[in-house]
Formats: sequence, C-alpha cells, structure tokens
Amino acid sequence: MKRALFSPILFLFAPMAHAGLDVTAYSELTVVDSPVLSSDGWPQAKNQVILSPVDFPDRFRGLESDKVYQFGASFDFRAGSYSGYNIWRNELAKLAGYPPSVSFRNKVIEVRYDETAWKDNHGPFWELIDFSDAEGVIGPEVCRKVYQDFVQYRNQAAQVPDKYFYESYSDWMKAFEMCSKNGAIVFH
Repeated sequence: MKRALFSPILFLFAPMAHAGLDVTAYSELTVVDSPVLSSDGWPQAKNQVILSPVDFPDRFRGLESDKVYQFGASFDFRAGSYSGYNIWRNELAKLAGYPPSVSFRNKVIEVRYDETAWKDNHGPFWELIDFSDAEGVIGPEVCRKVYQDFVQYRNQAAQVPDKYFYESYSDWMKAFEMCSKNGAIVFH
C-alpha cells in the first residue's frame, strides 16, 4: 500500500506547528475489508485510519499492521511539548513508585524515576513510560492493562499539588479508557 510521506493537511499547516506530543485515542476499531484509498494511499471514508506499530511492536498487540480501520469514536489532546511530556512522564513514574535514579546532566543533578522504569520490563504504567515521546501506536491489549493502572492510581494522582499533572492524567486516563474498548492510542 503506497502512502504519501506527508499528509496534505499537515503539510499545509507545518509552518504553524508547535513541537510537542499530540495524541489521538480511537475506540471500537474494526478492519475495513475493501477500503477506498486516495491515489497517495489514505482512506477516503469518514472515521477511518491506517495503523502501524512504528518502533514498539509489542505495544501494538491486538491490531494488524498497515490495515485500514473504521473507528467508532476518537479523542484528541495535546500531551505537551516534548520536554513537558517528559517531565510529566517522570512524575507519573514517581507516582507509580519506581525508585529514583540520580544523574548529572548539563551541570545539573537530576532525579529521574522514568529511567528506572526504562530499565525494567513491567510495572504500573510501564508500557506508557517506556514508550516513544514522539510517535507510535499502542493497541487494545496494552491499553486495557494501562487503563487499569490509571484507575488504580487516580486518587493518588489527584493529590499531586501540580494542577497540570492531574489535568494531563485525566486526559491520558480518558484516552486509555477509550482505547481499552478495542481501540488504539496514536502518538503523533
């Protein structure tokens, strides 16, 4: 299936784009057997998307690569700038109880909880913490597990003094709830 390197819509607005992580959650995905595609390989029908695993194929479980999917609902949100998302993800790892890792970077001592999670292969939110901060797809099997983590830690997250942390936590929880219903989360 041939696809254009850039979506025409994204290309038109590229000069106005702000660097950061945008997220789309889809629910109720079903494979479209005979999709109608444009000449550059994009689905032409409403509520359709092509999904591929990118760099984390184990997070893609429950989906088939490069298939056109019909979705029942979607939810878009901005997870923040790349650095802002990484700060939030570190706080999520701290909330989940990962031990701190102390490092010296750019003449500053940093306490990182997410680095401990990156070295592990399981734990609360692990599949999200040890994932790209730029692009990728998380499938329904992983979404169901991570959604349960969000539910389990919701009360603790509400106690974090930083208002932005919980607002973002709520967006992520909504996204994982949606994609746990035979859906996917797409980082872009």
